[in-house]
Amino acid sequence: MAAHILRKIYAPEFMVRKELQRGEIPSTREAYTTALGVAWASILETFLISLISMADTIMVSSVGDAAIAAVGLCTQPRFIVMSLVSSMNVAITSIAARRKGERDPDGAVSCLKQGLILCFGLSLVISALFYPFAERFLWFSGAQDDTIGLATDYFRILLIGIPINCLSLTISAAQRGIGNTRASMNINLCSNIVNLVFNYFLIGGKLGFPALGVSGAAWATVIGWVVGLGVAVASVLHRGAYLNVWSREGWRFDKRTLGAMYKVASGSFLEQICMRVGFFTYAKIIAGLGTTLFAAHQIVMNIMNLSFCFGEGFGIASSSLVGQNLGAKRPDLSIVYGKVCQRMSLITSSILFLVLTLFGRQMLTLFTKDDEIISVGSTIMVIAGVILFGQASQMIIMGSLRGAGDTKYTAVVSLICIMILRPGVAYLMAYPLGFGLIGAWISFLLDQYLRLLLTYIRFSSGRWMKIQL
Repeated sequence: MAAHILRKIYAPEFMVRKELQRGEIPSTREAYTTALGVAWASILETFLISLISMADTIMVSSVGDAAIAAVGLCTQPRFIVMSLVSSMNVAITSIAARRKGERDPDGAVSCLKQGLILCFGLSLVISALFYPFAERFLWFSGAQDDTIGLATDYFRILLIGIPINCLSLTISAAQRGIGNTRASMNINLCSNIVNLVFNYFLIGGKLGFPALGVSGAAWATVIGWVVGLGVAVASVLHRGAYLNVWSREGWRFDKRTLGAMYKVASGSFLEQICMRVGFFTYAKIIAGLGTTLFAAHQIVMNIMNLSFCFGEGFGIASSSLVGQNLGAKRPDLSIVYGKVCQRMSLITSSILFLVLTLFGRQMLTLFTKDDEIISVGSTIMVIAGVILFGQASQMIIMGSLRGAGDTKYTAVVSLICIMILRPGVAYLMAYPLGFGLIGAWISFLLDQYLRLLLTYIRFSSGRWMKIQL
């Protein structure tokens, strides 16, 4: 009986209705092997990057809790600066996947080239506009007297390197779209490993390098971005690669590519704005609780990023496979691969839930010896474990919808859940109701599960399968 139920849940033949099938449905082994073949590099990439990020935070913590809070304060402002470029990259992933499914490599390369021009130009202008107002922006973000100086120096150094980072992110987006997640993994891993090495040199001053503290961590990040760009460019210089930039065609803007970019990026940009404003407000609310609690929040988020990697990896795979199969006129397989990725995430979420709830306290002690941070953080780790199930599933369904180009719907979901629900409930529970940081994390949980419900309804409706790019 149990075996039959599991088969009904996990077997591809039961994932799509008979009337929607356009051809042969892959076997269970074939479907899961295909999905894992695309996802594994993204999972490994995000896992190792999260691990490196944890090490990065541990290194910064040697300067003090104010340093952890200062770096954390810059996270959402940086994402706000990059929101327009991020929305373009969502479009590039979606279009590249669709062109591969259509067996149009020239169209995929054209998308990449035009994307590089647009993203680099936008990032230059936006970084230049934000640089003079960095300190005011961080005051508004919730910086305190003990963090504003450190945070401002850190943020301004990042602004210098953001255009470089955006170029490599655009190449990674196109590579993910065609399913070449290994290239994206190489780009980001090289960048982050170099970042970690220069953290060692520049934060505390080792091997003759100056001791720059938090500013050293920022310069290490920029140096890592430069190396990452070199690896990214190398990935599109091979003449035999699916994406290569040697052809003279494609650098000029064309109506088809720009039209598809606008269709996807406009919805994605609205989604990015809703997400970034929501995350920014949420972080500001938590920052108002004080440096110690904000440091506790930042530490738990770093630990939780290790668990996010599975949802993000499977989400990238679902986005690529959904887009490719829609381009190949097999929407039934898009449904199958979206559901296969979601099923795999349920297994990993169950394992990670046990890890976070059983070993959360021990993980916190890697970052701090502060008893207050460890006490509050231990409770939050249990909430984080419960969040995982909804978070991983909604990330994959959202990835499937983005891969189809259905970004207007995902923008509405982000508006409701991230921009309105999460900060609204966080403020109510943290301050008037007096639950503090724990109340803010309960709002995080509610956000994730409402997003799961809304995206599941959309995915089940099948409307996303009719979008043309």
